[in-house]
Amino acid sequence: MREELSVNLEVLKELIAHGEDETVEFKETTGQRDDACETLCAFLNKNGGTVIFGVTKKGVLTGQLVSDKTKRELFEVFAKFEPSADITVDWVDVDATHQAIVCTVPRGNERPYVYDGRPYKRVQSSTTVMKREEYNRMLKERRGFESPWEATPNPKLTLDDIDLEEVKRTARKAVHMGRLDPSVDTEDAIGLLDHFRLRENGVLLNGAAVLFGNDKSIWYPQLEVKMGWFHGTTDREFLDNRHVSGNVFKLMDEAMAFCFKHLNLSAKIGGKLERDEALEVPAAALREALVNAFAHRDYDDTRTVYLAVYADRVEIKSPGGFPTSIDLERLYDPPLCDSRPRNPRIARVLYLCKMIETWGRGLGVIAGECKRAGLVLPETAMRWGYVVTTFKRPRIDESGSNLDQNLDHADPDPIQIDPDAGGDIPRQLLSTLRRNPLISRKLLADELNVSERKIRDSLKVLKDSGVIVRQGPDHGGIWRISHTVSNAKRNDTINTPRNEVANEVVRERREVVNEVVKTVLEAIKTKPGIKKPELQKITGKSHATIERAVDLLKKLSEIEYRGSDKTGGCYAVE
Repeated sequence: MREELSVNLEVLKELIAHGEDETVEFKETTGQRDDACETLCAFLNKNGGTVIFGVTKKGVLTGQLVSDKTKRELFEVFAKFEPSADITVDWVDVDATHQAIVCTVPRGNERPYVYDGRPYKRVQSSTTVMKREEYNRMLKERRGFESPWEATPNPKLTLDDIDLEEVKRTARKAVHMGRLDPSVDTEDAIGLLDHFRLRENGVLLNGAAVLFGNDKSIWYPQLEVKMGWFHGTTDREFLDNRHVSGNVFKLMDEAMAFCFKHLNLSAKIGGKLERDEALEVPAAALREALVNAFAHRDYDDTRTVYLAVYADRVEIKSPGGFPTSIDLERLYDPPLCDSRPRNPRIARVLYLCKMIETWGRGLGVIAGECKRAGLVLPETAMRWGYVVTTFKRPRIDESGSNLDQNLDHADPDPIQIDPDAGGDIPRQLLSTLRRNPLISRKLLADELNVSERKIRDSLKVLKDSGVIVRQGPDHGGIWRISHTVSNAKRNDTINTPRNEVANEVVRERREVVNEVVKTVLEAIKTKPGIKKPELQKITGKSHATIERAVDLLKKLSEIEYRGSDKTGGCYAVE
C-alpha cells in the first residue's frame, strides 16, 4: 500500500460528480471496509478502480473523522489480499475535521486476487463473487497459459505405443506442404519425434501419445471424442452416438465423418462433387473448430471433447478456456490474430501438416466460411469449464429449402413427375440410390428382390422424369438424384406411390452424394497423402468399395494419386 497526496478536493468532487460505475464505488465510512475491499479485489481482477470513503450512495461528499485507529483498521484489512495488492491511498480534507479516503488500485498484474479467501469480480456497478471456473482460468493464466501436460515425460509410454508410420507420414506431408525443411530425414521416426520435441532424454512426452499414439498405447481419457446425433433440440433422445478413442488424427477423421453422416448437403449440384460448401454448415469451419478443440484443449482436465448434432445446431465442447485477456463477445470481430496455443508442441505439429492453416487465423477461417455460406457466426462461450462453440443450422422448410439463405442455384424450371407411372419400385429405388449411388443394377435387383428387367424399366421411368441422372460409365459410374420435384398443379386427391416418390425427392434432394464417397473425400482433404488401407479403416468399408470411390473421385478430378503404388497416396485437387 502506498500513501500519496495525488487527489485534491477539486479532483475528488469531479470524480464524485460522475457517479458510481464499473470503476468507481462510494462508501459512507470505513465501517464498510470489508465491502470496500471486496470491490477493490474486483477492480484488481478487472480494469482497476477507486473506492471513496466519506461519500453517500447519492453522491454527497460528507467525509468522516479519521483517527490512528481508523488507519490501523484499514491497513489490517488491506493485509487480507492475496497476492498482496498495490493500493494507493489519498487522504483528502473535506473540512477542518473530516476527510475523504480515496483508495485506488490498477488492473492487477498477478490476477486472480482474493480478499479474505474469496475472489471477486466487477459487473457494471456491482461486485459479485467470482465463479470457480473463471478463477481457475485466471489462475492458470497467472501460472502461464501453456499447459505443462503435453511436455510431461511419461516413462510408461514406449515406442511400441507410437504409430511410427504416422510419424513419418506426417513429416512427409509437412515437407510436401512446404512447412518442414526438406533436409529433415522423414524416414527416421525416432529422430522426427526428437525434432517435434516429443521426447526428452529418450523419454516420450504425453504429447507424443496425443499426436501419434496407436491402438496399443496407454489409454488416456483425454484421447477420446464423444459424438451424438439427437432428435429435436435437446439431448433426451439419441438417434446415433459414438465414443471413439485414438490420436488426434483419428479423432479428427471420426468427428468429420460423423458431421458428413448427419448434416445435410446443399442443394447445389455441379459437374463435380461439391467441396466444403456442400455441407449446410461449411466443413472447413467445422474442421477448424474441431482442430481447435483438440489442439488447444486443457489436457490436464481428463474430460473428453464432445460433438453434438441437434435439429437446430451443432455444438463442439472442449475442456479448458481462453486467456482472460480475450473478449469472447468480440471473438470473431475482428478475428484474433495473436495466437497463444495452450499446447505449443501439439499445435506446431498440426501446423506443419497443415491441419492448422496459419498461426492464429483459425477463427478468421471459421468466420469467413460462415459468411460465405450466408450463415450467422457461431457462438463461443464458456460453460462449466468447457469452451462451447455452437453453429446454427439453417432452417429447412417442408420442401427442404433453406429459409436462412436465398439459394441462387435453385432450379428455374422444376420438373414434374407423372403420378400414374412406375408402381412402387421407383420409390424403393430412390431410397436405395440415396444410400449407395455406386450400386449396380444387378445389386439393385438383388436388394429389392425383383428382376433386372424391372429395375431397368423403373430406372428409365426415373430418368425420363428427370429425377435421376447416370454420370460416368456403366461400370464405375454414379447415380445422381437431380432437380427439384414440383408438387404444383397436381391433383391433391391423388395418393399414389409415384406421389410419394415426388415428396421424398423434395424432402431429401440434398442427399446427392454417397456417404462413403463424401467420407473418403473429406479424409483425403484432411490428410493429404492418405493411403487406401487407412481409408478402409476410416469408413469401415471393403477394399473394393474404397477402390470404386477413389476411382470415381479421380474421374471427377476431385483427387489425384501421387507417387508409386507402394509409397504414394491420395491428394485433393485444389
